[in-house]
Amino acid sequence: MDVATRRTSSPAEQESEKEMISHSAMLLSVIGLSSTWSLATVSHAGDPSQVIAEGLVLPIGIEADPNDQIWVSEMGAPSPTDPPGTPGVGRVSMLAANLDGSYTQVPLVENIQVAFNAMMEPAGAHHISFAPDGSLLLATGGPNVPSAYPYLGSVLRYDPTYTVLSAGPYAVDGAALIGQVPVFPFVRQDAGYPDSNTYSAIQIGTEMWIVDAGANAVIRYDTVSESYSVLAELPNKTNPKGTTPPFSQAVPTRIIADGMGGAYLVELTGFPFIAGNANVFQLAADGTVTTIATGLQTLLDVALASDGSLLVSSGGDFDPDTGLPAMGAGSVMRVRQDGSTTTLIGGLWIPSGLEVIGDDVYVAQMLYGTVTRYSGIAPQSCVGDLNGDGRVDGGDMGILLAAWGLCS
Repeated sequence: MDVATRRTSSPAEQESEKEMISHSAMLLSVIGLSSTWSLATVSHAGDPSQVIAEGLVLPIGIEADPNDQIWVSEMGAPSPTDPPGTPGVGRVSMLAANLDGSYTQVPLVENIQVAFNAMMEPAGAHHISFAPDGSLLLATGGPNVPSAYPYLGSVLRYDPTYTVLSAGPYAVDGAALIGQVPVFPFVRQDAGYPDSNTYSAIQIGTEMWIVDAGANAVIRYDTVSESYSVLAELPNKTNPKGTTPPFSQAVPTRIIADGMGGAYLVELTGFPFIAGNANVFQLAADGTVTTIATGLQTLLDVALASDGSLLVSSGGDFDPDTGLPAMGAGSVMRVRQDGSTTTLIGGLWIPSGLEVIGDDVYVAQMLYGTVTRYSGIAPQSCVGDLNGDGRVDGGDMGILLAAWGLCS
């Protein structure tokens, strides 16, 4: 999509735009009491769940590298009880597995800045991913202001190799930094969006596909020509009659490669975070957006299982008394290829990060400051399930019979 042809809001949408922008980043910027809270339960012998990291400061993303080592990003926003001007402690680390089954956090980059807007909503280190060459991509939100926040509002590329990691940790602009792609200036100045919040990014071939939760768009960056364009826009949601505001923003959060030259994309949706408003999409290289699952709520992350189904994490319902997602309302759900869903993990609180390695599922909970491994629950490939509905039955037999005969 060319910048000149990007979608503009209708007058009714513009009327509620200010309120929507105020609330659309709420889930993405919760700070509260996070660093001092701990899990109410612990894992026991035989329990399939194990807390492998705790004491994290607002963990946002978790991602496996090509060697199936888990990495985690922390926004590291200071607490409201900290003195004014307290710097952020954003960090990107590897969780190194020890022989006794425990994990050691090994930081690669630390002291990443955090920026606060006029409503005291923070932005900083957001999601991470790994490029085809093995480099690590970190999406940083907030403004890209050379004099104050030179490394925010960007995608930063780092060298995560063992030699570099073992000599760290580094400053955000230290020796581990390979390059920077500023996103904020293009989104605000060239594309003309009123808001920008770089939230996640992937690399497909020579292109970066960058999710901007503030612009409700996916930005394409060509690493060869160093050019930007708007790949896709997610439209506003029409809320039920009588709802204020009448429209909510899409607020895309996480993008992952689909292994077929495209990507999967999930959305949070903006205030009032209506149940059933969030969707899962598939994004093609030509910008075509296809809805593959509907009727979900406050989606934060997505991961691909070995059977081709997706796992998505949801913040669940909001608590009107606190203005936060209700404690225990979060979940991880399986989205089958036919769009049907099943809850795999419940009772979570803001499951901001999600990853699958083999048959294990890893979940980061933002306010608990933890990463938990759930062993043996990830969907596995089923040889006879030809239609992807999670079972082998007559439907699969019909597909087999229809294809019966010699292969060309």
